[in-house]
Amino acid sequence: MRSVIWWVLVLGVMSGVVRAEERLLRVDSQTPISLDSLVSIGLRNNPQVRQSELALKLNRIGDLAAIGRFLPTISLGLDFSESQFENRTYRNPDGSVSTLPVTFEEVVIVQGDDGQLTLDTITVTENASEGKLHSSSWNVNANLSLFEGGQRIFLYRIAQAQKKINTLSVEEAHKSLTRTLAQEVVGVLTLEKVVALNKRLRDQRKDAFDLAKARFEVGAVTELDVLQAEIELGTAENTIASSERELEKRREELNQTLGINLESRFPIAETGGLTPYQFQLDNLIDQAWQNRSDLEIAVLQAKQAKDNVSFARGNYLPRVSIGASRSASEQAGADQPFTLDPRNRNTTYYGSLTWNLFDGFAREFDVASKKVDLRRSQESERDLRLSIERSVREAYRNMATVYDQMQTTNRNRELANRTLELERERYRLGATSALSLRDAQVTYERAETDHLSKELEYQSSLIALELAVGKALR
Repeated sequence: MRSVIWWVLVLGVMSGVVRAEERLLRVDSQTPISLDSLVSIGLRNNPQVRQSELALKLNRIGDLAAIGRFLPTISLGLDFSESQFENRTYRNPDGSVSTLPVTFEEVVIVQGDDGQLTLDTITVTENASEGKLHSSSWNVNANLSLFEGGQRIFLYRIAQAQKKINTLSVEEAHKSLTRTLAQEVVGVLTLEKVVALNKRLRDQRKDAFDLAKARFEVGAVTELDVLQAEIELGTAENTIASSERELEKRREELNQTLGINLESRFPIAETGGLTPYQFQLDNLIDQAWQNRSDLEIAVLQAKQAKDNVSFARGNYLPRVSIGASRSASEQAGADQPFTLDPRNRNTTYYGSLTWNLFDGFAREFDVASKKVDLRRSQESERDLRLSIERSVREAYRNMATVYDQMQTTNRNRELANRTLELERERYRLGATSALSLRDAQVTYERAETDHLSKELEYQSSLIALELAVGKALR
């Protein structure tokens, strides 16, 4: 019973430790957090990034495995066995089989007391044989391959390239997370502006509703204007609720990407803007070829493919190896114990040379396949270079276009705001209708929404340019 209670306590403590390890970080702050700080949090907590970093644990053992192919192999064996035997039959010279025990007469020469030799007949009984045997043995073998067609050298080079690929894959995961976080931060900041805009529009609808009621009370407008203003106020309230729900969804998506508790809440600091005219397109393309991790991975994969061709060609060369073995064994009866020091010893030294002269064109096919893989990797690298250049050019053009459009939408927003203020004052003085005021409100709402949309599109195009170049530009 005590053991049961003990194991229950142990399992309870272990489950508590597991739950503690699974507890997610919660970030609650009143101070705005910058994008760089969010990236640092994401790099520590994002599950995808942490999974990609697991590949780095294979780098050291991969190096040792590649170096180990140049070292001898050593094996040690120990063997203890017990065998039981029981023989109850034997084969006669004529091929027949007899069953033991068996009795037969045998003629023997007997020397008498007087020294004379005489023949005598005795009866012999042969019983079944049975018993146990103990066997003890050990062996040590060492083998060193002196030459394998140079394949070990190329395997080492392939392992070194894979080590760099693992490191670059983690770097690529970091860059991808940074760009994703930047995109989601922009989305959250934009939605915060949308919520603030909807609240301003709601306040404007509230002012229009109050003004319509005041004018209705003095008989300046009909009840229809009051009802229409109240409907628009209710619509504005619904719009606020929808935008706040969408903002909450975006915040939780950001927290999920960061790998932290979804209930975390914190303000985000806005970063300064950039204009596309701060960059030169050719310089951006050169930076992309230097900073894109996926391009560097493609170059290393082409190098691996080239080494694979050389590795396959090594099958045409002979193999040379040397080795030595030392063994000892002993068999004893059932009354003798097993021994760690058998008395029968054997030492062997050997050298081996093998050369495969013909294997049915299997080597030719292997080399040809590796050459095809090399050409494919080279073409993939070439295609990636063209794709990178095109993506940089396209992202730069999109950024420049959206930036110019954003200047126009900003001007339209200012004009729409000025028009709305004039229409509101004219409606207050009774110089215009409620319909004209609503048109001005709709125009202002559309202009503000268009400008926010262009701001989001501009930030997205800047992030796309950073992703194409492979480095942060801000």
